[in-house]
Amino acid sequence: MQAMLVRLKEKLLSSSDIPSCDIDKLIDELVTEDLLTLYNEGQLKSDKTRKHFFKQKFNFVEPKQIYLGTDTADKERFCQYVPVKETLASLFRQTSVREQYNQSKMLDSVDKVMEDIKDGTCSTQNAIFHEHPSSLSIMLYQDAFEVVNPLGSGKKKHKILAVYMTLDTEQIQQEIKRVLPELDGNKLQDVVNHLCFVVGVQKTQDLALVEVTDLQDFLFPIQCRKLLMDFKQRASRGQVDETPIEITFTPLPPHDSLYEQPSTSYTPSSSDWLSMFQIPWERMPAALLHAASNKEKAPLGPRREFVRNVVAAMRELCPNPNLADCGEVAKQIFSKHSLTFGDFSEEGEQLGKGYSSLQRQLKNRVEHVNRDSVVHRIRQPQKNTAEEELNSCTVKKVRCKVDSYGCINWQPTSMPDGETTESLEMKRNVLLEKFQYGGPNSTDLSDVDNLMQETYIYQRQMINACPPPAISDIEVEWPYLFTKRGLCNHFETLTGIDISSRLSECLIGKSKRIVDYFQKQTLKWNADVQALLKEIEATPATNNKTAISAILLTMKYFKEKENSLFILVDETSTKMSIETEQTLPATPRLIMLGDKLLTSAKWMVSIEGKVTHCIGQELDFAAALSALFGCFYVFNIEYQESASATLELIQRFFVRINPEGTKCAAKYGTSRKTGSTVKRKIENVNPHVHTFLQSLTEFEWKTSN
Repeated sequence: MQAMLVRLKEKLLSSSDIPSCDIDKLIDELVTEDLLTLYNEGQLKSDKTRKHFFKQKFNFVEPKQIYLGTDTADKERFCQYVPVKETLASLFRQTSVREQYNQSKMLDSVDKVMEDIKDGTCSTQNAIFHEHPSSLSIMLYQDAFEVVNPLGSGKKKHKILAVYMTLDTEQIQQEIKRVLPELDGNKLQDVVNHLCFVVGVQKTQDLALVEVTDLQDFLFPIQCRKLLMDFKQRASRGQVDETPIEITFTPLPPHDSLYEQPSTSYTPSSSDWLSMFQIPWERMPAALLHAASNKEKAPLGPRREFVRNVVAAMRELCPNPNLADCGEVAKQIFSKHSLTFGDFSEEGEQLGKGYSSLQRQLKNRVEHVNRDSVVHRIRQPQKNTAEEELNSCTVKKVRCKVDSYGCINWQPTSMPDGETTESLEMKRNVLLEKFQYGGPNSTDLSDVDNLMQETYIYQRQMINACPPPAISDIEVEWPYLFTKRGLCNHFETLTGIDISSRLSECLIGKSKRIVDYFQKQTLKWNADVQALLKEIEATPATNNKTAISAILLTMKYFKEKENSLFILVDETSTKMSIETEQTLPATPRLIMLGDKLLTSAKWMVSIEGKVTHCIGQELDFAAALSALFGCFYVFNIEYQESASATLELIQRFFVRINPEGTKCAAKYGTSRKTGSTVKRKIENVNPHVHTFLQSLTEFEWKTSN
């Protein structure tokens, strides 16, 4: 740099008449104002400080990243978008831009002379420009260019696309003109432009939120006060037009009034003989009396003997008590000796009503003693066959207890403090914007968790609507519910259970117990279970093998098909290819990616024929099962009958949700023995599940002693 200045000075002295003092002064100016020197000092010395300077001084509008989805290789794709509204606002902060805009509106077209694009047919015949003369006239265009490649933009895949939009300011202009008719056209347009493009006013109702500081640079103080007073008075009288919100918040009826359909639990019997019946406590075996006095579990032999004695006493008053009658008797026994006769999990949690197994044991004894008496077994004939019932099914018009089964916060009835329908809608839009820019990975942001928690009542309002909304509609409005984290957080608020932690803690230990239960009694099981045990033994150990094995073994035990809960696809499959190539069922399925179910290491969840949740490859089978199971509760989905026993086992044994009744309300199902359609017995606790858990406990007790 110094050598260049020396040569410049020599050239000026030899070839010009400029006095040497002026040349020296010029050289000194170049030295002190050297751009290269300034560039490496002060605010421009680093990339970070330069960007900060540009944002401050040049009205920089930062691009936003928008999530586009996944490509055919299942890789997330994004694009960079420079917001149009912020760009226009940045432009209209410049006085020269506002002046040019005002001048363009004031110029009259010369007849038969085309001076600008506004003189063309598309502009002169445009209805918007006639109705709203102050509208921004924007020309859409795109142009691709390359800044470093001399071969042109065709050699690269990145192009720049500029998109603009038309904003309507006519109505706002009329509001201001009505209050301040003395404003000239230029001043009025300046005020409107500033309100629309700088302050952010988009509709007339926003005018009530304008403050004095927003107008003081354009109007006199008294004019500002006149405007603000008028805006607020009209808003308080409801004279300002409002744009309706797309999703309105209509409080649901009280929780109890939702249950217009029959519950899956039993109605107490009204049989007259029950009022006269007395439990024969004096006929309790000695071992059972000892267990009851010590509040211990009833031994199996003495319990069966007492059941026979109770049924004998019942049949003296009623030859054939029905299931509800047996339930009333079991309830009386349970109320006196709950710890001896009750149904409890190994964690001490009551299963359902607590006396379902005793009720079923009493009923089984009744049917056994009446097996040779045709008269005592006659029941009312069925009104409809199974096929007629299935054909008569219609979309339910009211919610029932199955929807809120196992939930403690199914439909909140009061708004969070300080929230309104409008504020919740604004937060929903913020969530949509965050998901649009960040995609599923943005669910890890702490403010997303807070916003989802604050809008929980709004989410339930849509999900609990009747008729139920399609899953695809819920995904459009609440995309974070279709991420594993968002779904599990919602499940925790809904049920009070952190399903991710619960399954992570329980699945490994309890799965090993189930696998041991089957492996140590190989010859006891049918051919399907034995074949699966051989496959498990031949499969190399993985982190997920034990958990997957346990679920598959219980499905074989319950004689439920694997495809009623799982779908196996190639490990290279993507969301797009699965939806294209597979016929996905309406009820939830866990899609297992791999050569076989036992070795799968990637998972997805499908509902209503679409892939809804993609489980990250870094997560394990417990996380995948959490997402699958959570969908039934979050989206009010009943267990499919074809996998109802396995799902109830997961519910009661692993997740430990133990309410009364069942989440499978199907009246008809497929017989596991014959394959034909049969009428299902609606039980408080699935008897197959209860028997399995009881057998597992007894086996472990025997083998441990």
